[in-house]
Amino acid sequence: MVIVVTMPEYRPKLPEDVWHAIRPYVLDLAERAEPRVAYKREDLLPALSRLAAYAFRVGYPIEDSYVLDPFSIDQFVLHHLAGYNRASRNTMRARVRRVSEAVLGADAAATFVTLGRADAARPYSSDEVVGLHAWARHQPTQERSSSALALLALGIGAGLTGAEIIAQRLEAIEVDPESLSVVLPQRRVVVTAEWRPALQARIDFMSGEGWAFRSEQRGGNANLITDFVARAGSVPLQARRMRATWVVHHLDAGTSVRRLLAMAGMSSAEALDRYLPFSADG
Repeated sequence: MVIVVTMPEYRPKLPEDVWHAIRPYVLDLAERAEPRVAYKREDLLPALSRLAAYAFRVGYPIEDSYVLDPFSIDQFVLHHLAGYNRASRNTMRARVRRVSEAVLGADAAATFVTLGRADAARPYSSDEVVGLHAWARHQPTQERSSSALALLALGIGAGLTGAEIIAQRLEAIEVDPESLSVVLPQRRVVVTAEWRPALQARIDFMSGEGWAFRSEQRGGNANLITDFVARAGSVPLQARRMRATWVVHHLDAGTSVRRLLAMAGMSSAEALDRYLPFSADG
């Protein structure tokens, strides 16, 4: 007689609603990854379930390209695993990285490093922008949501630098029937059409007065964006990449170089060189 021992189904220590949302993806990913890595399915499940739970809480789509993105994993390790001892943290990090490299291939291999200067010019893809917009909309309070949307609108929709976003006042945004324009000390930038509603929502919420980003700030905190992102789910959000997305949008739209330089506050066309490889005509 053959005795068949049935193993109990894996169940991590996660809130029921979170596990219900990510369970099909986690189980499927473990099945797909096991033949490609040196770990067994049961060894992968604890790490993958916690990684997917992190992505779910941040607001990412529960898909390989988001959950296994190298930056997402680095942020997961940095923030979610901070309370683990070194051995446990290193073990979990190694397992999710190997799965990422095996599943995403060249898109993940050798990219688990801090973004360098060249990478900072890489614009967000349309899917990444969708993920960022979802993250902003799903902040826990209306204040934080409107602030996050304004952050994206000023970065992706107006190309402001991080310091300019932090310093921007709502009183310095011109509202016209067909446009919104951000007025800066040395230039004026028309917000792209797709991001006008997000910035208008912030203006309405604040009755047109106060800081465009983080109403409770006192000004001058250079780490304001980094702190906000870290406390709000640690999405792969960088001011330089938002600005790059805005620049490439205008390159693809055929905006004249002279007008683009004026809006961007750049002094010469050479400043656009690092963005050209990412444009449709690059």
